[in-house]
Amino acid sequence: MYIVGTSGHIDHGKTSLIQALTGIDCDRLPEEKEREMTIDIGFARIEYPKLGTVSIVDVPGHERFIRNMVAGAWGIDLALLVVAVDDGWMPQTEDHFRVLRLLGVERLIAVLNKTDLADSDMIEYVEAEVREKIEGTRFAGADIAKVSSRTGEGIAELKGLILANLQKLARAADARKPFLFVDRVFASKGYGTVVTGTLKNGSFGEDETVTVLPDNREVRVKKIESHNQELREGIPSQRTALNLSGISTEELERGKIIVRENFFTGSKEFLARIQLLDRSREIKNNLGIEVLVGTTTIRSKLILLEEYTGERDFFMGRIKTETSWYYYPGQFFIITRPGGYRVVGGGTVILPDFTSVKKKRTIRKHLPALQGTGLEDLMYFAVAVHGVLPRESLASMFPQNRTLLDRAMSALEEQKKISLAGDYAVETSYFESTAERIVQAVSGAIGLKIKEIADRADADPAFCREVMTRVMENHGIIEKDGKYFSGSAITSETLPEPMKEALADLRRRGSDGIEIDKIQDDALKKRIKDLVKLDMATSLDGNLVMERGVYEKLRDLVMALFSGHDKISVPEAKEAAGLSRKYIIPLLNRIEGEGLIKRIGDFRIKS
Repeated sequence: MYIVGTSGHIDHGKTSLIQALTGIDCDRLPEEKEREMTIDIGFARIEYPKLGTVSIVDVPGHERFIRNMVAGAWGIDLALLVVAVDDGWMPQTEDHFRVLRLLGVERLIAVLNKTDLADSDMIEYVEAEVREKIEGTRFAGADIAKVSSRTGEGIAELKGLILANLQKLARAADARKPFLFVDRVFASKGYGTVVTGTLKNGSFGEDETVTVLPDNREVRVKKIESHNQELREGIPSQRTALNLSGISTEELERGKIIVRENFFTGSKEFLARIQLLDRSREIKNNLGIEVLVGTTTIRSKLILLEEYTGERDFFMGRIKTETSWYYYPGQFFIITRPGGYRVVGGGTVILPDFTSVKKKRTIRKHLPALQGTGLEDLMYFAVAVHGVLPRESLASMFPQNRTLLDRAMSALEEQKKISLAGDYAVETSYFESTAERIVQAVSGAIGLKIKEIADRADADPAFCREVMTRVMENHGIIEKDGKYFSGSAITSETLPEPMKEALADLRRRGSDGIEIDKIQDDALKKRIKDLVKLDMATSLDGNLVMERGVYEKLRDLVMALFSGHDKISVPEAKEAAGLSRKYIIPLLNRIEGEGLIKRIGDFRIKS
């Protein structure tokens, strides 16, 4: 389903608009009734025969309640930006408009309210003003509705515009990783603890075990409701009430997170791509701020990672929070000054835990490569700054389903940005440098175990083993009894005893060699192949193997024929080498493979 939310300046008629649309008064607090001003978020619904129930969230317009506005606005799919035509575009209209953009809201309808209080010229003027304000943003060309919530004029048309805009949205994501940012907590008589919020990214079911963050506490979902209707299962992108068992209302509060499969990362310091409001040019390093993320607010400090010149509409920064909280890559947040009255800007979480990166300089190194905040961009950056991550760990950081995540990993591998080595995702240059260090470690010693190689290569042993499987063939490395040997660091005298015996046997066989497919002993078969890797034996055709010295003598006998001839025949080569036809053809092919001769018809010529 979908969430529709109001936004706009105080007294522009957001709550009365919802009442005109739904018949529901969202002001539920006595203080709101007394002051005739929305203080906290309120909720309503509208029914569409073709679409079902659409949740509506009402937010306060006064700047003192911007925290509550963000708590209500974070999950909306379609915003109703309400502008009173007798007042026009006001400071909080601008702030709310920027918040909608910073929170990634997909669609917007500008609602010109109170048309009964203005003449046609004023309405036309405000409409032009609104169009000018939204021009150049992703909301350019958005529908504009003209209504009076007092008289009902234009309300039916607005309902139609809401339906049309919602039908243009993609179906609410169901990644089977549901989460809910708690915005209300109360005790229901006969039921107990109830939390409400906007359900996203999946569904919760009755009797399901869920986890409360940041407590990491498991509780049970007893009942589920949406707009007073009991459900067996919650619906993504709909207002949802969860009746929880095993926890009291005193242990819950606005801001906490309910999850089933936890993809959030807890930290006190995260990396972010930050955008500022136009008037916030006095930004400076170590600035005290408040971060509004999900439905919570956290006192923090902003640390610049690059000089903010104002030339771009974003910059990279670290945000250090006073208390640990939970984030995921791609999560939107809002920044206010301490006290929460003034919106400074907002941004997107890039790396949920800045401290998880061992070498902080790698973060600065890879910042220029961060092109955007799409899934592939964020996934590549996470791999790049860590060098290597287990694929499971990488996937567990993101809210998307595993199919999308695997597809993104494969795309990054096709772009040669990462390598997928077994269970690991590795930044390409890191993979290459690790492989180089492994080769150096093996070449510099004889018979190292994987743990010793990993220590010398400064790599995780399990990851080192995955890389080793890739480099063994290309670098003549062999493994014997859990120890690794390099052809450049080993001689016939330093060979393990079983391999010495295999090499001696090959020498005794002379030009008869040995055919691998006829070896019954698997251990002997592996030793012969290892001798080939070490260049102590030569495979003529992938099957027939001779001791290296024997092969070189036969090769020299064949090449000597060219001292008096421009070309040689197979019979001539056969006679010179003293081999049968079964052996001479593989020998000639091997010599040709080294680039020493070429075949022309029935003859060989020197290359």
